[in-house]
Amino acid sequence: MNAQLLPVLLALLTRMSLAFHDPRPRAKVERLALGLLCAEGPKTITSALGWLEQRYEDWSGEYRLLSRAQWSTSDFFAPVLDTAVGFATDPIAPLYVAHDDTLLRKTGRHIPGVAYARDPLSPPFHVNLVLGQRFLQTSVLIKAEGTQRMWRSIPVAFDHTAPLKAPPRASAEQRAAVKEARKKHNMSQAAVRAIHQLRQKVDQLPQGVDRLMIDAVDGSFANRTFLRGLPERTVAVARLRKNAKLRAFLPKTQRRGAQKYGLPLPTPEESLHDESVPWQQIEVFVAQKIHRLKFKVIDAVCWPRATADQPLRLILIKPAGYRLRKGSKLLYRQPAYLICTTTEVDIQHLINAYLARWEVEVNFHDAKSILGVGEAQVWNPISVERTPAFLVAAYAALLLAQMQAFGDRRTEAFDPLPAWRKDHPLRPSLRDLIALLRKEAGTYIARQKLQTAA
Repeated sequence: MNAQLLPVLLALLTRMSLAFHDPRPRAKVERLALGLLCAEGPKTITSALGWLEQRYEDWSGEYRLLSRAQWSTSDFFAPVLDTAVGFATDPIAPLYVAHDDTLLRKTGRHIPGVAYARDPLSPPFHVNLVLGQRFLQTSVLIKAEGTQRMWRSIPVAFDHTAPLKAPPRASAEQRAAVKEARKKHNMSQAAVRAIHQLRQKVDQLPQGVDRLMIDAVDGSFANRTFLRGLPERTVAVARLRKNAKLRAFLPKTQRRGAQKYGLPLPTPEESLHDESVPWQQIEVFVAQKIHRLKFKVIDAVCWPRATADQPLRLILIKPAGYRLRKGSKLLYRQPAYLICTTTEVDIQHLINAYLARWEVEVNFHDAKSILGVGEAQVWNPISVERTPAFLVAAYAALLLAQMQAFGDRRTEAFDPLPAWRKDHPLRPSLRDLIALLRKEAGTYIARQKLQTAA
């Protein structure tokens, strides 16, 4: 008998609904989550209720659910975090996590939290500005059992990080105060607060205190604020500039006077081409294939501008070759320069954590292009923060439910692939999951309608 997706998802949504202090609106959580996941077109509250066949019913309860009900997004994500952390086969193995920010585009200038930001799709020679809301996502990186299994990024937090603005007609003193306050309310500070909150929540889980967290971030978080603000039992692996100025680590017993560092070291780009540093090799499963990854490791490195005299590890990854088509010219991607805030963790854990971080970009594509996160037309300051987080939490629950039901495999429960598809994906896509959920949830909603009418 084939496993079903809907019962596993409803069980997780029921646990998530306990975040609401008042038990009366909890029954609406499951239905609204199903409506937002399965609705066609713009993912607004209206389209979700239309898919639930509630066009001629009172809608005020669903809107109050996101604006007036007493609940927090942190509590709403808690069952997702508990399930994701417990998904690992080894309960004391390092826990891979990731942080990244994203921009949800908006058209209204007066929506709370909306501000002009750099368009990430603009060309480097002409920076464009767009209106949008900035969110910071915290993810736990897990994968199903088996050697040839791909990583999955499960969002466990989706925090609104709106920039501070001076009030209209503000005085010079007010503008100066806002400018000074922005130094403590930037994206790096938000990431530090997020990783501390995640560390506290993981410590409260069974055997969570014994687990080391490896936080994989991109180059925008490779700075003094984030790297120095990490909690205990947490290390970071971040992308580094190719021309970063590094120094050799100098033990305290060898320091004289104000001396803190050893001799200057070559830049990461120069070390990549240094033949005296030997290449090492590991096998990784990426893009549904096993690849041999060549890399160099340089330990006892210091980055004075970011982490002062803390000993770091520098990992240089050789660019991988690829061909656009069979028989074409061999092309190469860019090399990767990674800086790690530890020299004691196994290198394979650090590389695997950073390779798994790419799944966060898959989350952003799914959330904005397929789920329509940010399309809901809400203006209440509380709803502006809660509505995207509510949909992202439902999306995370859907990913976890399919991993529990199908083991992250594309089984016969899903629709057959079209005839033109020559590849055979190992795992289901979000469109596959939504298509299957619409079938199962449609029957479930219809049955509930009949029971209500009777």
